[in-house]
Amino acid sequence: MATTAKMVEPEILIRSLGEKVRTLRREKNLTQQELGDLSDLSYKYVGEIERAEKNPSIKVLARISNALNVDLIDLISFDLPVELQGEKGSSGYEVNRKRSLDKINRLLRDRDLPELEMTGKILRILFEGHA
Repeated sequence: MATTAKMVEPEILIRSLGEKVRTLRREKNLTQQELGDLSDLSYKYVGEIERAEKNPSIKVLARISNALNVDLIDLISFDLPVELQGEKGSSGYEVNRKRSLDKINRLLRDRDLPELEMTGKILRILFEGHA
């Protein structure tokens, strides 16, 4: 039997995007004014994005990602609220599974061989009890 994917309301995506911008901005220890200056946007507009009052264009998102020194894909990749992620086997679940694997891959991609081997050992230890 086919599963029906849950539709995600645009407002949820806009809110999640705003939260992601705020989180990244704070991680970089920037004020809204500083992010605005770096991305050639007004601090008011940055605040409106963070509060999900505005839906920024892809051009604006590119400027924000450049200002935050993150890949655009990292800016627009965020976890949906748990209730929208879906059950195992659903399309929402698979999308979030792929997103999680992509995040892990980005973390590991620039590591050298000894670090990767150590990470593999840690993961084996972690998952031995959960196999």
